[in-house]
Amino acid sequence: MRADLDENEGKKIGGGSGKTEKPLEAPNCGIATQAVYTGVISSFLYGYHLCNLNSCMDFIALHFEWCKSTVRADCLASAIDGGLINAILYLGAAAGALLVGRPFMVNSGARIQLLISDVFFVAGGLFGGLAIGIKGLLLSRLFSGIGLGISAISAPVYIAEVSPPECRGWHSAKHGLYIATGLLAAELVGLPQDPPDMGLTMRNDWWWRAILGLPCLLAGFQFFVFKYDLPVDSVTFLVRQGRMDEARTMLYKTYGRPPPDLETGLGDSNAAKLELKLKDLAVVAAEAGATRPITIIQALQDPFLRCSVVVGFFLASYQQLTGINALMAYSNTLFAQAGIPANSLTLASVLMCVANVLVSVLSTKLVDSLGRRTLLLWGSATQTLAMASMVYVVHMLPAESQGLMAFLFFSLFVVSWNYGLGAITWLWLSEIYPMEIRGQALSACGVIKWISCFFIVLIARFLNLHLSCVLFGAVSGIGLVGMWLWVLETKGCDIEDSPMTPRSERSTSILLGPGSNHASPNSNKHLRMMMSDEPPQQGPLYARVD
Repeated sequence: MRADLDENEGKKIGGGSGKTEKPLEAPNCGIATQAVYTGVISSFLYGYHLCNLNSCMDFIALHFEWCKSTVRADCLASAIDGGLINAILYLGAAAGALLVGRPFMVNSGARIQLLISDVFFVAGGLFGGLAIGIKGLLLSRLFSGIGLGISAISAPVYIAEVSPPECRGWHSAKHGLYIATGLLAAELVGLPQDPPDMGLTMRNDWWWRAILGLPCLLAGFQFFVFKYDLPVDSVTFLVRQGRMDEARTMLYKTYGRPPPDLETGLGDSNAAKLELKLKDLAVVAAEAGATRPITIIQALQDPFLRCSVVVGFFLASYQQLTGINALMAYSNTLFAQAGIPANSLTLASVLMCVANVLVSVLSTKLVDSLGRRTLLLWGSATQTLAMASMVYVVHMLPAESQGLMAFLFFSLFVVSWNYGLGAITWLWLSEIYPMEIRGQALSACGVIKWISCFFIVLIARFLNLHLSCVLFGAVSGIGLVGMWLWVLETKGCDIEDSPMTPRSERSTSILLGPGSNHASPNSNKHLRMMMSDEPPQQGPLYARVD
């Protein structure tokens, strides 16, 4: 299907004119990069919502007197109410992830999905900042959770689709980096509060409202930029919608080039390469469009798709069952059990998040060099080691040494999760599914992820330091073995030709192969039109390359 183009930089074109072509690469600050940096605002909000209650939950309990006191917040009622408020975020996220898989959301594209998530984030921030009781807080977290569930899937998919293949790993790793930045910001915003042992001071009585209301500003800003200033949809989405002229314009903009005049010729081999990219996307879109909708249940019954779906479910649940969100949500409580003084709890959480951000910066450089599978394995192995060490710390070391060691090993756990499961999971998932089931599969993975998170965060509220470390360490070790057995490397692969679902083996699929009963009635005609080397009469879909 591809024409034989010389990829050497020094190949001469233009009838021996002596000119050489520069390699095809996107500009560093081009439109794709601008779109990525707008999209990672959702990643920042993801991280922020995971632990924005960590430093202020006790003050919320004191403000509403859940323990019938303005000086005590460690009663059973506070644990139950606080656990529900923390955990309902993840039930909302499961609902948001389920919403992403609906046909109207799949057809709207990742950018519109992010706009919808911004609306929920704004609503959640308003309900939280103005809450007058537990019902308002629950609604705040529920709305924020729906926005989180949508954006947690849409943001990495949008970043991966809008990024040129040669820098997709680097751009996609920013999703994990800005999650870590959001975690750090949530802890930093809590620093102006007075220490917990001072009780409900004037500042502590209202600062939590600012912490819960801050997402309104960021979500509103992203909404404005994506709606009016930078309404950039990916080339893949535009082709899938049949908007070929817009797709060509966006593809050339991505590489900093003006679209050619197809009536007078392409002009150079780089333009021909872009036309081939566009043609391949058109063929893939045609094949996807020629297939009736496929459900996850049907995909599980297809030997070609079953493995990728099952492994995706495993990785999505494993990412959360390791306990990362529970640790971040309750880090102050766990640090207190380890012996860190009350006036240093939030500072310890901040320093842990600073280390997390620094490692995240490094991970953006490693994704395209070391590969996805390598980072996943090393990250999970380090997580397991960190939690095993914490079990030793709790039982063997004297109490005066436990605080420092808990800080060190918890920090090691968090940074290893971030450069492994945090940075890679949704990049890998967005690369392994063919277009026909990508939206449905990622939606199902999102639902599984957030339900897993809901249960682990709710359970962890009632675990002590030792039991938390045993649980998180055991899950990390079991998941490490599963990844070593089932996760394949996707570094450098085409987003529509994953080693988990290679196009060369589609003929083995009962849903996607030749003669499939899922082909639409007009599929043959559709495929012939899209694969033809001749442009259609109403305007060129792509150029012919001789």
